[in-house]
Amino acid sequence: MSTDIQETAIISSPEGLNSILEGIEDLPSIPETLIEILQVLDDPDSGPSDLAQVVRLDAPLMAKILRLANSPYYSHRGDIGDINRCVSVLGYRTVRQVAICVTVATSLVGAVSKSKGRLDYRELWRHSVVTGAITKHVAPLAGYEDPEECFTAGLLHDIGKFVLEIHAPEIYDRVIQTRSELRRPLVELEEETFGFNHAAIGQAFGKLWRFPEPMVKVFGSHHEARVGGAATERGDRILALVALADYLANTMEPARSDLGFDPRLVDPIRLHESANLTVQDIEDNLESIRESVRLASAYLDLP
Repeated sequence: MSTDIQETAIISSPEGLNSILEGIEDLPSIPETLIEILQVLDDPDSGPSDLAQVVRLDAPLMAKILRLANSPYYSHRGDIGDINRCVSVLGYRTVRQVAICVTVATSLVGAVSKSKGRLDYRELWRHSVVTGAITKHVAPLAGYEDPEECFTAGLLHDIGKFVLEIHAPEIYDRVIQTRSELRRPLVELEEETFGFNHAAIGQAFGKLWRFPEPMVKVFGSHHEARVGGAATERGDRILALVALADYLANTMEPARSDLGFDPRLVDPIRLHESANLTVQDIEDNLESIRESVRLASAYLDLP
C-alpha cells in the first residue's frame, strides 16, 4: 500500500461500526417512510391497503414509484395513475420492494452525489441496477419464490461502498486508485485503511436502517467464498443468487470505471452451484437476461 494511504488510515474494529455510522455527519438518517414500509413488511396482518396508505403520504416517493410502474420493466400499460391501481396491477410484493429501492436510492445515493469524493457513483449505481436485474431474472430459474426480494437485495448489495464514500471520500478515492495501480483486492485495501471493508459497513448500515435479516446478510457476506453445494436456507439462497449475479454483472457488462472487481477471487463453478444453477442454465437464458438488464435501466435516473 502506498505511504499516503497509510498516513491517513482510519483504524477501527468491526465492533465500532455503529459508532462510526452515527458519527458520519452527511449520512442521511433512515427516512420515516422507509420505517413505516418496513413495519408494514414485518406485520403479518398488513396488506396492500396499508402499504398504499404509507406511500400516499409521501408524494415524491409515490411519483417515482408510479413512473417506474409505467416503465417497460414493470408494465407496458402506461395508465397506472394512482398507488392503489399500482398495487392492483403489479402486486403487493412488487410495489413494496420498489418502494424500498426508491427510498434508499433517493436518500443514500443522493447523499453520495453531494460528497466531495471522486468515486464514480453513477457507474456504481449502474452496476447495482444490473446486479439487481440479473438476480431477479435468475431467481425463478433457481426455484426461488420471491424474485422482487432478490431484486432489492441485488440492487443494494454494494450499499457499503456508498457509505464509505460519504464517510471519507478523499481517502476512499486513494484506496480505489491504489487498487487500480497495484491490482490488489479492494476489500483488503479497505480493511488496511479503515479497519473494515465495504461489506462490513454495509451490514452495519443495513441493521441500523432495520432491513430484513436476509438482506443484511447479503450486504455483509456477498464477497465471502462459497463452500459449494446448493444453499438451502432463505438468507443463504438470496446471498448465493446475489453473489452469482454480481459476478455475471461484472463479466457480462464490464464496469466503465474501476469498482474493485477481481476475477482471481471468484470461483464461477461454485457460484453457480451454490445458486442451484448451472453454467448452461445461464447460457440458455443469456438473451432474456440481457433484455431484463436493458429494461431495468428505468432505475438509472432514480437517484
